[in-house]
Formats: sequence, C-alpha cells, structure tokens
Amino acid sequence: MRTAANKNKKSKKKYPWRIILDNGRQIPVPSQHDFKSDFIQHHGCSLVGFYMALRFRGVKKTMQQVLQYARKKLTRGAKYPLTQVAKGINQICSGKPAIYYKSLTNAQLEAKLRKGYMVLFEEGSPIHTVVLLRDDKTGKIYRFSDGTKSVTTAEKENKKKCTNEKYRGIVIVN
Repeated sequence: MRTAANKNKKSKKKYPWRIILDNGRQIPVPSQHDFKSDFIQHHGCSLVGFYMALRFRGVKKTMQQVLQYARKKLTRGAKYPLTQVAKGINQICSGKPAIYYKSLTNAQLEAKLRKGYMVLFEEGSPIHTVVLLRDDKTGKIYRFSDGTKSVTTAEKENKKKCTNEKYRGIVIVN
C-alpha cells in the first residue's frame, strides 16, 4: 500500500489523497467538508468510511450514490452508526466482508491491521468515524479522516474509542 496526493485539479479538493493498494486498486480519500450535500458535510464521516470500504472491496460508487443507498436501505440517528454501515457493505459486496465489533483490544486491532484488513473506527468526543490501514512495507498504521492522513498506533486509537451505546464500534473489512 502507498498513498499519493491527488494532482487532478477538478477532484483535488474533494479527494485530496488516494490510496494505492498492492493489488493496483485505488481508493480516493474524500474530504467530507468539501461536498455540496449538507448531510455529508456535517454527518458524513460514516458515509466516507462506507465509500472507502466499498472501494477497498472493488465496488465503485460515488459519494452521492453511497448517500442515496444509505437513505433508502439503512436507518440512522444523527448519523449512520457503524452497525448500519457494516450491514450496507455486506448487502452490496458478496461474501459478507464486513464484521462489526463493539470493541477490540490493542492486540486484536493490531492483528486485524497486520492481516491487511481495513478498519472503520468510531472515535468519541466528538463522535467521528475514521479509516485505519496498515502499510506492510513500513509497518505504519495510517489514519484517514476528512481528507487527511496521519500515522497512528492501535493504542492511540483505542484510547479515543467511542463509548456511546448507539454509535460505538469497529468494522473490520476483509
């Protein structure tokens, strides 16, 4: 896996980064605040995770298509909880690739990332969904959130985990 800055002027603002997986698949990293839709701007972090997970599995949908699908098929509160995101991923992708967990230990989270899985992680205060991926070559864990990337650890992320009964959780996408 490697990351690259987006050079395309039209899509650079909405998708400032792209992830290039070892199998050649590319995942654009959306910046939710740069979309026209008010819902995506303010409550779309879980939809960004949904979008990136679909791309990880090879399903190409736009952010608008993901939002329309979620409105038709999934239930939400202020935003879409990860239980519903996992349900949506499993409805669209064959083989039920998304597994929801209420929480994982640092070692379990590290092991999932080491296997090459994508992790959708719900952080608390404020409640926000981030995407975690591990680069096999460097061993670094990257955190993708709102069009940015940063290096993190499983321990750091677990300290930030959401404890809200409705929104908490982790989705592992293989």
